[in-house]
Amino acid sequence: MAAEGDAKRAKRTITIEGTGFNPDTLEVRTGDTIVWMNNDPFPHTATSTTQVFDSHEIAAGQSWSFTPTKTGTFPYVCAYHPTMKGVIRVSEGKR
Repeated sequence: MAAEGDAKRAKRTITIEGTGFNPDTLEVRTGDTIVWMNNDPFPHTATSTTQVFDSHEIAAGQSWSFTPTKTGTFPYVCAYHPTMKGVIRVSEGKR
């Protein structure tokens, strides 16, 4: 049994499809895992515009995950398709 105050970690998925991120804005807590799943037939990236994370190429049918350790608002784009934009909002990990 987890000690009182331990954060319960969640896994959240962002689907890449139709040259877009769905959802395009995601609210998570520190310690949660975010998975980007590329359902498009060509590669994409999830590249933070504030240099917090960079998936590099996520091939068609593949995924990439990131677990934030600090709070904040982190906009990101696809480096190959800069009109694809998303935002991750991270709050403190305690639930």
